[in-house]
Amino acid sequence: MPYEDLGIPRQADAGQKGDDGVIGVEGLEGAGEAKPRAPPGEGAEVGASPAVAPRRRADPPAAGSPNVGVASAAAPAACADGDGEPDIIHSFHSGPSLSMGSAGDAAAAGADRLKTHIFEDRILPSPAGWIDVPICEAILTKDVRILSTVDGSANSMTSLTYVTEGLLQTDKRTFAEVLHIYDDSKTYLPVSCRKEALRTTCEALLTGCVSSKRYRLKWVRKAGEGSTGDQICEGVRQLPADYICMGYFGLKGKKQNCHSILGKSLSTNVATVLSQGNSCSLICIKDESPNLLPIKLKKSTFVVSVSMNKASTKAFLDALRLSKPGDEIHVVYIKSYMENSDSDYTAEVRAKYEGFFSSFKDNDQQVFSRFHDRMAQFVLVSKQRRETTAQAIVRYADSVDADFVVVGANAADRVARGKKPVGSVSLQICLLTERNFIVANWIDVIPRVYEDVVRTAHTPV
Repeated sequence: MPYEDLGIPRQADAGQKGDDGVIGVEGLEGAGEAKPRAPPGEGAEVGASPAVAPRRRADPPAAGSPNVGVASAAAPAACADGDGEPDIIHSFHSGPSLSMGSAGDAAAAGADRLKTHIFEDRILPSPAGWIDVPICEAILTKDVRILSTVDGSANSMTSLTYVTEGLLQTDKRTFAEVLHIYDDSKTYLPVSCRKEALRTTCEALLTGCVSSKRYRLKWVRKAGEGSTGDQICEGVRQLPADYICMGYFGLKGKKQNCHSILGKSLSTNVATVLSQGNSCSLICIKDESPNLLPIKLKKSTFVVSVSMNKASTKAFLDALRLSKPGDEIHVVYIKSYMENSDSDYTAEVRAKYEGFFSSFKDNDQQVFSRFHDRMAQFVLVSKQRRETTAQAIVRYADSVDADFVVVGANAADRVARGKKPVGSVSLQICLLTERNFIVANWIDVIPRVYEDVVRTAHTPV
């Protein structure tokens, strides 16, 4: 999600973040550093988030209101700003809540729908792995902007076909920008890969699919000694893009790689896009022929690797957003080899996604019910002996003949902490699989900021 377009600054210009990676109000308003978490014993609940929405009393639920969970009287108050008064988290009254009861109760209830929790005069803790409802709804409903990069190679042209005959056809609010970075000194390129011929080919593909209002061609000269990948990242920021669609390898094929893990290589431009912690999600196409793509009447199968964190929740939401009616979404959690029965953690993960699935069939959910015609299921997969989590995900994806493997990444926060933008397990999955993959990028923001500005984001004209 391009948070810059929504008025939410990136880490570089947002000031400090709290310990949990959530961008605070103070940083967003330019009022200095975010306030640090209050130490235990000074009015703050241990583990409470330092970034909270302004105190705002929630309207009490009407007597007999359905689907409303009221906070227990024993719920602890918390004070994150040191004023001695409990802080009230912004409370939303629509959509399924991302707060649940005990994992055991929820698991026993199976697909019990998530309910909205209205808290009065008490803090609503943000459970690990949950994204607030209005943000989920915004991800699923806002106009989508896709940047598609082309160089004339089979991979890149297949990725453009996925955009033109797939995404632009299934979602009429999607806007695509096609980016080509050319170098006039490369006179040895095939005619089909030179800038004039490639522009003609791309324009023909687009005009045959959508109106000129829904796409834009952008041909840019390569900047001196600069990296093509860096210019692609600049294109992401300028659009700004929700998704970038790229071929896995360029014209130089598998000889051009800058990252290797478990004997597998990653192309330079893809690695650059991942390494810069962009706020958009990456759709990487490994298929070399459009005939292999899940477009038109062909069903798509998404395999989403999940755990109890927000990045994997974003991965699920991206799969849902990119899917079309009739598609399959397999939400996969890998159990330990020695785990014979469901642990509390496993039960909590299962309950979380079964709650999502049940909301698809609830007509009261105006956003989630739009996806009632997707076939979603939660799958527990046990590791085999001496098998890694990445290998188990790839094995399952192969068994269901998946079109896309989807993983989550909290790139901006990881980069800020001096880590690689994509975690090792997620990266291993992308490299090990022979299938197309999606790296869903998540940036943590407080719900009030997102709610206040997300409605103003529109498709370019």
